[in-house]
Amino acid sequence: MKRILYLFMICLAMASCKKDSFVSDFDQKPEERMAESIASVTNTLTSAPNGWIATLPTNAGGAYGFYMAFDENQNVTMYADLNDNTAKTLGKSTFRVKSVLGTELIFDTYNYISMLADPNNSVFGGAGNTGFKSDVEFTYVRSTPDSIFFIGKAYRQTLAMVKATVAQKAAYTAEGLKTSSDKLKSFFATTQNPYIEVGTGSSLVKAGLSVNFTNVLASGKRTTLTGILADGKTVVSATNKIALTTDGISMTSGGLVFQGVTLVKFAWKDGTTLAMYDVAGKEYIIKSSPIPLTPLPLLFGYPTNYAYRKISIGGTSPIAGGAMLPSGITSQFNIIYQALVTRLAGLTPARTIVGISFALTSNSTAVVNISPNNGTTTFSANATFNYSITDGVITLTSPVYDGNWTARGTEYDGIKNFFLSGPFKIDWVTSTSNNVGLIGGLYRTADVSSFMYGTL
Repeated sequence: MKRILYLFMICLAMASCKKDSFVSDFDQKPEERMAESIASVTNTLTSAPNGWIATLPTNAGGAYGFYMAFDENQNVTMYADLNDNTAKTLGKSTFRVKSVLGTELIFDTYNYISMLADPNNSVFGGAGNTGFKSDVEFTYVRSTPDSIFFIGKAYRQTLAMVKATVAQKAAYTAEGLKTSSDKLKSFFATTQNPYIEVGTGSSLVKAGLSVNFTNVLASGKRTTLTGILADGKTVVSATNKIALTTDGISMTSGGLVFQGVTLVKFAWKDGTTLAMYDVAGKEYIIKSSPIPLTPLPLLFGYPTNYAYRKISIGGTSPIAGGAMLPSGITSQFNIIYQALVTRLAGLTPARTIVGISFALTSNSTAVVNISPNNGTTTFSANATFNYSITDGVITLTSPVYDGNWTARGTEYDGIKNFFLSGPFKIDWVTSTSNNVGLIGGLYRTADVSSFMYGTL
């Protein structure tokens, strides 16, 4: 009996040794796995011989493009499309790859990525306390042979990095990002009402294209396509955040999806021809139109599903010599406007016009505003109307004038009489100048040569 018990204990011990041996051979401790992951990510980042081209959307603003090169001493150098300076000046900082809740890439000294997260809005124009809602710490997600992906710890935006070629590295180091940015901005500044054609036959949509290169939180670093379907009434639109590169413009977050087509980039077909390209590589040449493609009545209205609700002359702060009408446009309204300028200039003290606007302020109320400045103070005079819109024709009724308006009744009579002479057809206005932007007008249906006009 003792012999049998002894043999059983030996077998049990041997089985235990085999189990321990199995764990040792085929399992790793968590710290060993994390060490391998850190080493793998670090090696991937530092072993790209020509660096990386990266894109990063922000949570509160648009997206941004970077060129980065990582070295084995935990240094990172970069260019970025934040502004002209970051596009041409090499930024230097340090980075770490460490394990917290996963493998993380941390930019641990201030750099161009840090500017997007800076809570001081005087640094880059982000919101106070939150900046552009962007990260400096990113969790590793996955890799492919030529790419690596991270996600921001706080704001969950994807930092996507693709290995650069020899030519791309040379372009970035030769201030190519600024050169590319300048060329793109010039193209859109001089191309009137750009658009692309999507689809064929009865499904063809001419989609107006806008690209906002600014860093404005709500609208900057974005591109938008807007078109009208075959029924002539349905407006379709799509927007995507963009990042600039030395080759053109990259879409972020998988691309811009418009009418079932996923557009992923802008690139130059030749020295002067810019095109968009979809995920399959199909080309969409950017063309020009003398007026926007979508009828303005489909875009002008209340509430927020309309793109526009206001026509403005001038701005919101005093302008030396007064606000100016957009150039290159002839209308009988020009005479009315100039008469107002002359009358205000003849007052003591003289006044200049800061702005005039027509705005829909509710589903039934419209306001005509005149804002003069006497050299020290800007006043606001309002005429409030009831309105209705039918097939793009606006009818104004029941005007009510506030105290600032009635105080300048004689000077404002020309503007007053114009808005009492409706109804008005809302439509686009063309200019002989290419630099005035989108202009909308209120055309008197009784005399289409007389229309109030301004920027939308």
